[in-house]
Amino acid sequence: VSAEEAAKDYTEKLKQAFGSNDFKFDLLLLGMGPDGHTCSLFPDHPLLKETSLQVAPITDSPKPPPERVTLTYPVINNARNCIFAISGAGKAEMIKRI
Repeated sequence: VSAEEAAKDYTEKLKQAFGSNDFKFDLLLLGMGPDGHTCSLFPDHPLLKETSLQVAPITDSPKPPPERVTLTYPVINNARNCIFAISGAGKAEMIKRI
């Protein structure tokens, strides 16, 4: 299954689960990479500007695996609550920057 197919499938599953096209999660538990990325939304990547897709494929991830699917910022920003669970000394400087 390609990343594009997986993103479409996940979008359809979320539509069924929420009973609508409006995915309003009560809570998203998110992590963060040392470069500041969350989900698979990497710094300077075009997906940061994605507004039409709720779940997007990424086929050129700067870290393995290269093909993934991710929620987009409109879905993340629509969540009622987001908790970032972050640990590791390698992320400390980025936390300070953020």
